[in-house]
Parts: sequence; structure tokens; C-alpha cells
Amino acid sequence: MKLSLKQKLTLVVTVSLFLPFLLLGYLWYDRTERTIEQNASYYGKVLLEQANKSIDSYLSELDRLAIPFLLNPAIQSFLSLEPDDYYGQFLLQQKIRSELYKDLYSSRRDIYNFTIIMHEGLDLSSRDNSLMGERNRSYLKLLDRETDTDKFTVEGINRIDGMPVMTFYKIISDPNQSAHRGILIVDLKLTKIQEIMSNLSVDGVGEAFIVNESGQYYYHPQNSLIGTFADKTMMGQFADKNGFRVNGSDGQKSIVSYSTSALTGWTLVLETPMAHLTSGLVRLRTAAFLIFGCIAIVVLLMMGSFTYYLIRSLSFIQQLMKRAAAGNLNVRAPEKASDEIGMLFHSFNTMMDEYRRLIRVEHTSQLKAKEMQVRQKESMLIALQSQVNPHFLYNTLGTVHSIAILEGVRPISRIAANLANLFRYSLESDTQMVSLQEEIRYIEMYLDIQKERYEDLQTVIEMEAEARLKAIPCLRLMLQPLVENALLHGYQQYGQHPGYVAVIGRSAGACYEIRVIDHGQGMPADVRERYNAQFRGMTEDTLVDDAQWAIAGSIGLYNVHKRLRLVYGEPYGIWIEDSGTGGTVVRIVIPDNNEAV
Repeated sequence: MKLSLKQKLTLVVTVSLFLPFLLLGYLWYDRTERTIEQNASYYGKVLLEQANKSIDSYLSELDRLAIPFLLNPAIQSFLSLEPDDYYGQFLLQQKIRSELYKDLYSSRRDIYNFTIIMHEGLDLSSRDNSLMGERNRSYLKLLDRETDTDKFTVEGINRIDGMPVMTFYKIISDPNQSAHRGILIVDLKLTKIQEIMSNLSVDGVGEAFIVNESGQYYYHPQNSLIGTFADKTMMGQFADKNGFRVNGSDGQKSIVSYSTSALTGWTLVLETPMAHLTSGLVRLRTAAFLIFGCIAIVVLLMMGSFTYYLIRSLSFIQQLMKRAAAGNLNVRAPEKASDEIGMLFHSFNTMMDEYRRLIRVEHTSQLKAKEMQVRQKESMLIALQSQVNPHFLYNTLGTVHSIAILEGVRPISRIAANLANLFRYSLESDTQMVSLQEEIRYIEMYLDIQKERYEDLQTVIEMEAEARLKAIPCLRLMLQPLVENALLHGYQQYGQHPGYVAVIGRSAGACYEIRVIDHGQGMPADVRERYNAQFRGMTEDTLVDDAQWAIAGSIGLYNVHKRLRLVYGEPYGIWIEDSGTGGTVVRIVIPDNNEAV
């Protein structure tokens, strides 16, 4: 399925904006929930440990309470009564109930009942209850057991008059007797434990309860569960004594923290609904989604307007390109904006301007190519006209050479032979490219003829890397116009006889440089600069334009430089290095390889 640019932008914005937010939101919520679980379990553990300490401290007070109670004279007298001393029992019971029990209940309102049992028929209880008599008889069996503990022992949960109480008992021993003297039984209300456990719930939410090692509920917010036994599966979760776990799933998850007391062996459990702990987080998440929704709407509106602007601009430039492809190269885009669209429009206009320029250049090049063809044909015609039977000239010069030898005129013989070779070099070959070695041999013959003409002429030909000259290509008759120009304009123009002409060749990297040097009068500096400026200005666009050379006055230099540029291109050609009263130095630069441009 192909999507438009607008659809692609919408898809990219949606994916890049919503997907990361949803992913980050999920990760943030999950991580926060885990952190809440860990923090809740940690603080639950701390609270449970504090509650365990409070309960341990609370239960330890029973031992401290029992000591003054048992050492009271009335209690000691009661423990010393004979079983058949009914009157003494009656008097002591009245005294203990009216004085001791009254003070005891006033200081400890959590005590529901105090009972002292000595033997069957002799007991003292703070409350009269027929059901207690049956329970008291069950404790008489403990008197026959041997035990060394003087601490209270937790019996468990009992219900007296429908009220759940926690029952503790303690064996009363006499160090002077081997038998136990009696049993002290204390029934405690669960108010204090309820007070301690109720402080564990978070904002009144959650359940905190106590189970013993056997799984019996010692305390539970549901009164009906107190004294019953918990499920064995649940008890198996508390095997490691201290810790926490997460029960349930989704919206029913709850954190269960538990801690077992080393003193009592009781396990305090705090169960808190996860929904309550994360209620603020859920509200925050909802608020974040609402805020993000508003931001997303604003972003989408802004992106929509920007997308419309972008699509409209691209559609406009597309229409302009279609018109240009149809042949209308004069189309232009407005360049009002300074943003990337404005830069795109500017680049389009620059491209169209360059297209129009290239078309003009190509048109001009075609015209110049046609002109070159015409001129080439004219040159060929002139060359044909000038080649009036070259064999006749060769034969005539050969005849002159032979007569000069017979007559013993060696100079004439040498001039005739050199002249014949010059004609043959100039006219017989069909190609304009020769080796530099051939061109130098041609210049040697040319200078030999000139030396016959000018007796004082001194010539120097010095070529570096002479063994490689045969491998360096150059243009035919490239050097002769420069040497002739040195003789003519360096000396004869000033009425002087030529005295010195040198041709020096040197390798210069990828180029080979040849300098033609004379010791003539030279030329003014402004003329030399004008020549060099014209040499520099001869580019591919001006090669066929001869109008600028009309004032130059040096057709030979012009022709050589033009031929070099036509064959090799820039930067090869001629350059006047120096010219003055001490002479002139003209430099020719050609490639030092077989690659001609």
C-alpha cells in the first residue's frame, strides 16, 4: 500500500508521539507499583516488628503483675488454708475480692478474670460463673505435672459469657515443698491487643490479625474468627517467619506482610489492598493521560498546520518541476520565506538559472564547433594551395645539394639539406602530434640555417631527460614560431643582429616546461602583462573568438597558445616569464605523459 507524504507524516507523528508515551507510562506505572509494593512491605515489616515488641512488652507485664499479687499477705494466707477451713476461706475470699481485686481491676481494665486454684473444692475467682467451675477442674491436672517454669503460659482463646478472652496460667510453686501449691489463671480482654493491631491498618483499610504456631486466630477484626483455625495453605505462606508476598491479581491484589515474635511464637499479619495504596497513583495516571491528551491535541493541530504548509509548498514546487520538464525553463518559485522551504525555492531557481546557462553554453559550443569546422576546412584548402607539388621542391633542393657538394660549397649543401628536411617535416605528415625529440631535431635544423645567415648567432639547446624525449608527445611546429619570434622581435625589430637564442627543457612534476630565451631588447612591462592576461583569458568559451587578438600583434604566439589549449586544455600553454632590456623568456608547458586533453 502506497502512502502519501501527508499520511506518512501523520503516521510518523502518531507513532513517535503516542507510542513512546504509552510505553513510558506503562513502565513508569509498573515501576512505581513495584516501588510501592517494596515500600509498603518494608514499612509493614517495621510496623509489625513494633507491634510484636508492644505485645511482648504487654504480656511481660503479667509476670510483673503476678509477683506483688502472689506476695500479698491475704493471698499467702489463702494458699496456706486447710481444705476443711471453710470459715477461713469465706473471710479471705471476702477480703481479697473487696480489697485486692478491686485495686487490681482499677489498675488493669484489660483483666477480665483472676482465678487461683489450690485443689478441688478450694479456688478463688474474681467472677462467679458456673461454667468456670468446670474449666477450673481441668486445670487441676496441671498440678501433678513437673515443671520448672515460673512464667505464664498461653493456653489460648476462650469465650466467657460470649466474650473472647485470652487465657494465661502460671504454676504456683513452693521452694520448701516438692508439690505445687496451686495455679494462677488470668483471663485478659483483647482490648489492648485490638488497640495495638488497629494502629497497623492504613487509613482504616486492610486487616491485621494474629495467629499462633498452630494456626489459631488469637486476634482478628472479625470477632467470629477469633479462636478458630486458619487455613493450612495460608499458614504455609508464613513458614519463613518474616517477609511479605503479593496475593491476588489485577484489581484484587493485596500486600501481605508478616512477622513472627521470637518470644511468643505468634505471627502478626498485615494485609493491605493494593488498590488502596495505588489509588493516588491511579488518579495521577488519569490526570497525566488527560494532560497528555490535551498536549497531543495541541501538537497534532500544530503538526497539522505545519504539515499543510509543507505539503502545499512541496506540491507547488512539484508543479513547477513538471512545467520545467514540459519545456518552460522560465518558471520561478517565490523566495519570500527564509526557512528551509525558502531555501528549497531558492535552490530551484538557482538550478533553473544554471539550466538556462548550460543551454546557452551548449548552444554557443555548437556554434563554435561549426565555426571550427569551417576554419579547419579553410586551413586545409590553404594548405593544399601551399603544397604545390612538394616533390618538385624536394627534388629541386636535392639537385642544389648535389651541385653544392660537387662544387665544394659545403654551407650551401648543408642549407639545402636542412631546408629539404624542414619542408618534409612541415608538409608530409598528416598528424599534428609528434614526439618532443622530433620537434627538437626540427629546431636544430632551423637554427643551423639561421646560423648560416647570422654568423654571430650563438644557439644553445639543452633538454633534461633527453632519453625520454621520444616518449613525450607535443604539437608539430610548436617551438619554431617562438624561436622565429625571438629572432624577429628580440633583435631585428631593433636593428640588431641576433646574438643568442636558447631552448631549455626541464621536467616539472606532471608537466614538461620548455623555455625559449633570447638576449634582445624585450618588450615593455605593460605589453608583457597584456599578453599574459590574454593567455590567461583564453578558455574553452573564448578559443574561437579571434577579435580580442586583433590588437596583439603577435599571431605566432597566439596560434601556438591556441593550439596547446585546444589539444591539452588548461593550464597548458604559453607564458611570458620575463622580458626587458636584458632579453625575453617565454615558457611553454605541456603534459609530461601521453594523456592529451
